[in-house]
Amino acid sequence: MHPSLGALVAFCDGEARGNASRIARHVSRCEECSEHLRRIRNEKDELSVGSAMPVMDSGKGLAGVVAAMASWRGSADGAAASELRSRLRQQIGTYFGFPAITVVERPGIPAEELLGRTSELLDVFLGPAAAEAARDDILSGLAPARSEACR
Repeated sequence: MHPSLGALVAFCDGEARGNASRIARHVSRCEECSEHLRRIRNEKDELSVGSAMPVMDSGKGLAGVVAAMASWRGSADGAAASELRSRLRQQIGTYFGFPAITVVERPGIPAEELLGRTSELLDVFLGPAAAEAARDDILSGLAPARSEACR
């Protein structure tokens, strides 16, 4: 059985405690989990370097997010909103624990409102640079195609 993304993040941070040796053995034999761990390490490196990078023009970024939300509202099948909701739940679970989902998400909440609530949590607890990277990861590749202003 593969370790969860949260377990791999904890392992990468040296916080896996009693599971570290089991995860290390698994990762040494599992190409898929080894690749996940490599991506986690690369993202952590990018985030630590990212704090020295110039801050994105928040007006342009906000315009991109608003345009993407308008696309989701206009989507006939709602597949993008459903995928966004799923990705947001995964991020909340990874960073704050899965019980936190019940605090942030209420029945019938629109996907864009859940994005806003999750973004607030990420900003407060991870800092702006890491939160922006997490949002980019959440929004990457969602259909309908999002505006280049979001990048």
